[in-house]
Amino acid sequence: MMSRETFVRLSKKAIIALGGIALATAGSAYTLSQKKPNDEINSNAAIHSQPNSAIEFSFTAFGDAGWANTHTRNAKHTGGFKRAFLRFNNKQESLGDINYINWETSVGTQCDQFWSKQSASTYAFLTHPKELEDAMDLGFNMIGLANNHTFDCIRSKEGNGPIQSYRFVKELKNKKPETVFSGVFAQSNQEPAKANLSLPQGTVPVTFLSAYVGGNQSHCANMSCAINLAKSKSTFTDKKRLRVLALHSWDKNSHQQLKSILRNWINLNLVDIAIGSGPHIAESVEIVNTKHGKKILATSLGNFIHPSLSAQPYNIVLQTNWKIDPQSQEPRLITAKAIKASCDGDSCTNVGTINLN
Repeated sequence: MMSRETFVRLSKKAIIALGGIALATAGSAYTLSQKKPNDEINSNAAIHSQPNSAIEFSFTAFGDAGWANTHTRNAKHTGGFKRAFLRFNNKQESLGDINYINWETSVGTQCDQFWSKQSASTYAFLTHPKELEDAMDLGFNMIGLANNHTFDCIRSKEGNGPIQSYRFVKELKNKKPETVFSGVFAQSNQEPAKANLSLPQGTVPVTFLSAYVGGNQSHCANMSCAINLAKSKSTFTDKKRLRVLALHSWDKNSHQQLKSILRNWINLNLVDIAIGSGPHIAESVEIVNTKHGKKILATSLGNFIHPSLSAQPYNIVLQTNWKIDPQSQEPRLITAKAIKASCDGDSCTNVGTINLN
């Protein structure tokens, strides 16, 4: 979708450069072939398994997704996202234990006024909550909601802007309390999101924040934004949790800011997984070696399933494996790889795997 959010006007040279997804690790680069406040889902007493056991789990991350056509005032549930994902995941190899997705639409059933009138260069999205619930049923249990489409519906009987999404997400969370959402809120102290995710192999505590690199204080009154990130740093100091920061940019300048923030938080040992989105094309994935262990930096995963996104072959699904260290109780990266995905709106195809180790 070449819109206000699609700021990368790639030259032929840039497209060639992105034809191979770059990996940097240990200082080298290689070109590869193509709630409630701080809501705790489970009790604090259940955060860790036996002190001498090492819980292993997988974490996957998908790019910009949703199920909406632009400026559709009455959203309908068609089951479209579920069908499209099942086609992509026909070999059942893309999901893990914890599955993050950037949901790049507002959530609701009705909108009286979008942020703009419909034109060839403006987009506004509203996804029926049942489409998002379908994604949750498929296994997506970490959902980011802060992006430049969070405020697409500025007037609705269901709530204006992020409040509309928040009300429906609150209902979805009540149905599926094992899912952790971030990005929209009624009160600012509801962010970042904290949860203790119960997996068959044990409990994994997570801290998760989805934030938009854009907007002013009024725009960000009920949406997590980069201008308020400093308030969240203290929540990310607990190293005995899997810490995930997901940022969404809206133009070239804000994307440079996104990259700087993600790398800075890794250097400060505030995150284990730093994810970016916004350019609608995959960028470099780095395994960053720090004195605190290996961290993941993925500045853009590109696109995933979304009917209104333009055809684009350079996207990735990040797949990582982690272990909770039995002594320190801190998560440690074991392996990382990426599925290469070619996407055209409501259809994505697995075109291969890259080993990132």
